Amino acid sequence: MGDFKYEEEYRAKYVNAKLEDIIIFRSGPMASSHIDGMDFDDNARALFEYALEAGINRRYKLVWIVKNPSQWAPKFSEYENVLFLSWEDADSEDIEKRDRFFYHLCLAKYFFMTDSYGLALGCRKDQVRVMLWHGCGFKTRLGFAPNEEHYEYMTVTGDEYARTYAKIFGLRDDQMLVTGYPKVDYIFHPDEEWQSKLDVRPASKYVFWLPTFRNTSTPGLERHNHTKPKGETGLPVVVSLEEMKRLNDLLAENDTVMIVKLHPFQDRKLICDMTDFSNIQLLENENLLKADIQINQILGYADALISDYSSVAIDYLVKDRPIAFTLDDLESYGKERGFFWPDVKPYLPGKEIYNYEELYGFVKDVLEGHDPGAEKRHSISEKMQKYNDDHNSARVFKALGIEV
Repeated sequence: MGDFKYEEEYRAKYVNAKLEDIIIFRSGPMASSHIDGMDFDDNARALFEYALEAGINRRYKLVWIVKNPSQWAPKFSEYENVLFLSWEDADSEDIEKRDRFFYHLCLAKYFFMTDSYGLALGCRKDQVRVMLWHGCGFKTRLGFAPNEEHYEYMTVTGDEYARTYAKIFGLRDDQMLVTGYPKVDYIFHPDEEWQSKLDVRPASKYVFWLPTFRNTSTPGLERHNHTKPKGETGLPVVVSLEEMKRLNDLLAENDTVMIVKLHPFQDRKLICDMTDFSNIQLLENENLLKADIQINQILGYADALISDYSSVAIDYLVKDRPIAFTLDDLESYGKERGFFWPDVKPYLPGKEIYNYEELYGFVKDVLEGHDPGAEKRHSISEKMQKYNDDHNSARVFKALGIEV
């Protein structure tokens, strides 16, 4: 059965009831690993917002399961058929709240989720569950268990990931939907007020650096920890504050700002203070949450991207701009965490960086209008990111036959 202690009781109550035009959305990890904002973001949120834009809520009731409904519901009060429920209602002793929760859970036709496997394990065979997931990246999945019975479909960005994820997640080939990710649609429509909302200084160019996390302070996710970065900065490749200063000087001379966006799971205490650097700005999850901006809603402004093993590089392929991968801990990361492929390097669509001088050189090339890594990126981008448009959300709904 699913996550909730009363679920079996309610499933029995509704076992023969007719399903209703209800779509349930859920994002983020398990409730026990909750991080503020992650319960209403990512692919599920992008798909939900498209549904409102397309008028799908005129036929279907769109229901979100979050921690605190009052945090999000007011933003969408003008829309009909939109409801926010708390996952805590499922175990509530308030029978009215519990009845309402399980009414929707047991009678929904569709479920869209990004990570919460247990949300709908007890579903009926006529209910359709879609794992949107949160990224097509490079680091492998931990704690393998076949998911063939956990959901009916999984969305991916390209044919290479359809093959790889079917194997990694224990799914059948016919469960894979190569639709592209809904959140990639955001990249084509970036937030026009992002600089004022996030207090980012105007510049001629922006280089985004999004390292995946090495160590987390989030309870329950310690098994994902990797060896702590060495040096004064807490970042890959750039070890010393002196190296950071030299990089900042290069950026300042060329009216360029580097945005360093930390992973939501990253332990902030391990990262250096960047307030002394005029042209390097640290962007944390709290900044985006306060401004109610998704990272892909500003990624479209990046003139280049630096990443490592994060899925953001695959999202960014739609811009066809320079990408670099910091690989200074490739060997240790591969041993401790692992990758989808025995040799991950052929699947990295951009320039490989192993030390500070190579990173400095990549940034310098970008500022001079060069595109290092373009040939490799172009040679593999299509099989990693099949579509280069803003119709991914529409494709997801079309694949399932969901129409207004």
